[in-house]
Amino acid sequence: MIRVCLAAAVLAAAVALGVGAPPASSDACPASNAPNELVVAGGSSQTAKLRTAFDTPLQVQLANTNGCPVTGALGGVAVTFQAPAGGASGTFASTGSTRAVVGTNAQGVATAPSFVANGTPGSYAISASSDYGSVDLLLSNTAEGVPAAIGAVSGSGQSATVDGGYAAPLQAQVLDANGHPVQGVAVTFAIAAGPYGAGATFAGGGAQATATTGSDGVATSPPLVANGSAGRFTATASTEGLSAVATFDLDNHAAVVTVASVGGPSPATVTTRFAHPLSARVLDASGRPVEGVGVTFALGGTAGGGGPAFLSGGVQAVVATNADGVAVSPAIVAGTAPGNVAASASIGGSASPATWVLRTLPARVHAVRPRQTAAVGGRYRRPLVARVTDARGRPLDGVTVTFAIAAAAAGDASASFAGGAAQATAVSDASGRAVSPPVLAGSTAGTVTATAAVAGSAPVDFHLVAQAAAADTVVAGAASGTAAAPGSRFPVRLAVTVKDAEGNPVAGATVVFSAPRRGATGRFAVHGRRVRVARARTNADGVAVAPAFVAGRTTGGYVVTASVRGASGRAAFALVNGRAG
Repeated sequence: MIRVCLAAAVLAAAVALGVGAPPASSDACPASNAPNELVVAGGSSQTAKLRTAFDTPLQVQLANTNGCPVTGALGGVAVTFQAPAGGASGTFASTGSTRAVVGTNAQGVATAPSFVANGTPGSYAISASSDYGSVDLLLSNTAEGVPAAIGAVSGSGQSATVDGGYAAPLQAQVLDANGHPVQGVAVTFAIAAGPYGAGATFAGGGAQATATTGSDGVATSPPLVANGSAGRFTATASTEGLSAVATFDLDNHAAVVTVASVGGPSPATVTTRFAHPLSARVLDASGRPVEGVGVTFALGGTAGGGGPAFLSGGVQAVVATNADGVAVSPAIVAGTAPGNVAASASIGGSASPATWVLRTLPARVHAVRPRQTAAVGGRYRRPLVARVTDARGRPLDGVTVTFAIAAAAAGDASASFAGGAAQATAVSDASGRAVSPPVLAGSTAGTVTATAAVAGSAPVDFHLVAQAAAADTVVAGAASGTAAAPGSRFPVRLAVTVKDAEGNPVAGATVVFSAPRRGATGRFAVHGRRVRVARARTNADGVAVAPAFVAGRTTGGYVVTASVRGASGRAAFALVNGRAG
């Protein structure tokens, strides 16, 4: 019983592996034994490079699970081989698709057409099916050793004199998808003539040559010889199966050349474009223009930065000469710093460069609302505004303006920007306007000077007037304590000084002088009339002087007051009608 179970287990394992049942002894095999399964006969567990054919044909065979030789008509049984429709897979050579149908031969063996791996690496199964069942054949596609990329290793960026040899050959490396070098790959090197006819040939003649990669994946071209035309050109390296190519930049130089400036740009104001770019002409030893030569234009700088630059950015640009031997630089924009900067055009080698001097003019600055007034301790209604223009009055954008408030001596009027600073910077906008932070008046009345300046230009002035605040005190002058004979004028006019809470004289305040209604009193002489109440306005020093005051007929002492609306107190004048004792 144990022997029977073991035999059954071996048979099941064999069927699961697709190799049929173990062979039975000839004595146990029946005379007639028809097939009842399909097994792998060859080609499974293979690996092929991407887009290449597998070495061993895929084969399946009719068999019987009893392990005995099959009998009967075994030929002509249809077997369908089916590869995956996507991912790692391949195609049958005879159908060009992932499916092929073949018939078995007289021995019951079906052989699939040659199978070619596709371009996707990975493992997969091909199903073989028939009326007697199906079985899988296991395959793998590998990218190992298959060219996936080609790149320039050395030789690019070289230059040679026309009709002369280049110092080094061109080298290109071929790698597979895993970044490993691929050996034995044919690489084709080809010269592409430049726009002005510059080019080269490989040793032995011809603009094309082929070399094979070594163990490091590198192919080396034959030596390279420049042709008789000066200028830039390219060479490429390519290999079959790759659409990308490796590119090499090469340059033929004329044997003897000179570089000369063609005119020069006129001055430009800071941050504006120079009216004309730089132009240089390249000539050979015979004075003929040299076409296709790369001219390097370079702009100098200033000590503190802010020098001119090309419109596209940077201070260096390479431009090829045209048929007239002329190269024209990109447009140039003046920097933020005025002054002179050197510029040059060169082609390397022994030729002396052409030179220019780029002159950057300072901007002009103008004060907008140059005079403002505020109460002491308060904020000026508007900040300082400066307008920046070029020499022709056009607004300049992006210019830094420095605003500064003059320092005040002790006891003098002062001002500051919000936060307490005496200096601030701002950048002009598209309209040329630069705006300072808010400005605050100090506690002392008076006038303060502020300035706005840009680099290299004379500053402009602003006048900030700080006026006294509201009247707070009224102080009587020297007339208090005087006497006059009845009916006569007092010898000293009544006067007061009006000040704000900070002690600043208040100008323009209305002072009301009032004498007693009856008894010992007097009256102010106003336009031929005698009035008890008179008004006067304070001058710039905060002093208000009343009209002449005339003593009344009644003798005795009394008080005349002087008041200002909003002030905390009044001034009082003690006067006497009668002779002074």
